[in-house]
Amino acid sequence: MDEKKAATVTAPTAGSLTVEPELPKDIPTLQAMLKAERMRNAEMAGRLAVSVPMKLTYQMYIASPPRTKEQMWTTACANDKTTSESWRSKWLDHIERNVKENKADERMVDGMLRQHAYKPCLCVASGPSLNRNFMFIKMLPKEIPVISVLHNYHRFIDTDTRCDAFVTLDAGDIVIKEMTEGGSKTPEEYWESTKNQTLITGLVTPPELVKKWKGKVYFFSATIPDEEFMVALPKLTKNKWVYSVGGHTFGAAMYHAAWIWGCSELALVGADYAFDYMHQFHPWKTDYDKKFFGVMPCTDVWGNRVYSWPSYQNFRAWVEFQAMGGNSDHHVRIVNCTEGGTVGAYPEGNIMQVQQLLLKDWVDQHARWQKYQGEVIKRSGEGDYVIGW
Repeated sequence: MDEKKAATVTAPTAGSLTVEPELPKDIPTLQAMLKAERMRNAEMAGRLAVSVPMKLTYQMYIASPPRTKEQMWTTACANDKTTSESWRSKWLDHIERNVKENKADERMVDGMLRQHAYKPCLCVASGPSLNRNFMFIKMLPKEIPVISVLHNYHRFIDTDTRCDAFVTLDAGDIVIKEMTEGGSKTPEEYWESTKNQTLITGLVTPPELVKKWKGKVYFFSATIPDEEFMVALPKLTKNKWVYSVGGHTFGAAMYHAAWIWGCSELALVGADYAFDYMHQFHPWKTDYDKKFFGVMPCTDVWGNRVYSWPSYQNFRAWVEFQAMGGNSDHHVRIVNCTEGGTVGAYPEGNIMQVQQLLLKDWVDQHARWQKYQGEVIKRSGEGDYVIGW
C-alpha cells in the first residue's frame, strides 16, 4: 500500500461491521453465546411489541376531583389498622432505642425551623419517571432547597447533585440496603459520603441506620391512628414534633418542607405512585419490578393507563387531600413536575388543585433572574432601557 492511499484508510471503530470479531473455537462457548443473544433478542422484541412512540400531552384540567376530601382521607387511611397491628411493637422498640442509643431527644427538628421560610421547595420521590428529568435539578439556584427520600441517595451522590436533606421513615431493615441500591459505588463509599449530608429521620427508623450516618441527623415523630401507640409514645420520648405524613416517607418530606422549613410552594418530582409503562417501579432495576401483581389500573397525568398497588394509591390520596387544604384548610400550593404518574390524575382529567408542569419549566421560573442578571446589570449600567419580557 503506497503512502497516499494509506492516508485515506481509517482505523476500525468499536462495533464496526468491517471488522469481524474473533470467535471462540470451542462449541460450548459458542452455544452459550448464541443462547445469550437469543435471550437478548427476545427481550428486545418483547419491549418493541409494547412500545409505541407518543407525544405526551397533559390532560385537560377539571374543576374539582370526582371524590370529596372526606373520601380522599378515608382512602389515605384505609390500611392504617392493619399496618399498626403489624408494626406497632417494632415502632416502639426503635423509638426507645433511638432515644437511648442515638440521643434522639437532643437532635429534634426544631433546629431546622423556618430555615427556608417563604421559598419554593423541590421534593424528590423515587418513582420511575425520575429518569426523565433528574438532570434539571442541577440547574436550580442554590437558594431553593431540595429535599429527597433516602432511597434516592445514590443518585444524588453519583451525579454530584445538591440535596439539602434526605428523609426516611421506614422501620424495616431493608431501608439500609435500599439507600445504596442501584448505585455505582460500594456501600462503604456511600456511608462515608454521608459525613457531608443531612438526614431527617422518623423515630421509628432502624437505630443501625442512624449509627451508620456520619453527618447531621434530626428526628421527628409521626401521627399513628393507633391508640396503644399514641399512649406509649410520650412515655418513650420528649420529642413533640409530630408529623402528619400519610404513612409514607415522601409525605414526611413534603410535611417537613411545608411546616418545618416553612416553604410556600412544593414542587414534586418522581412522585409517580405507580409503575411506568414498562412495569418498572423505581428509576433503577429493583426486586419490586418482579412483584407486578395485586395491582390496580389507574390513569396517569397524560391520560394513559398505568398500574399501581392500592397502598400507593392511598398515599397518592393523602397528597391530593393536602392539595385540597388538608385537615387544617391551609392550602399548600403543589406543582407536580413528575411528568408521569397519577398525582392529580383521573379519567375525567387532571384536577386544578394540582398544577402539572414540566420540571425544566418550573426550574426556569426560579432560575430566570440568575440566568439573565449579568446582562441586565450590564445594560442598566450603560444607561439603556432594560426590557423585562
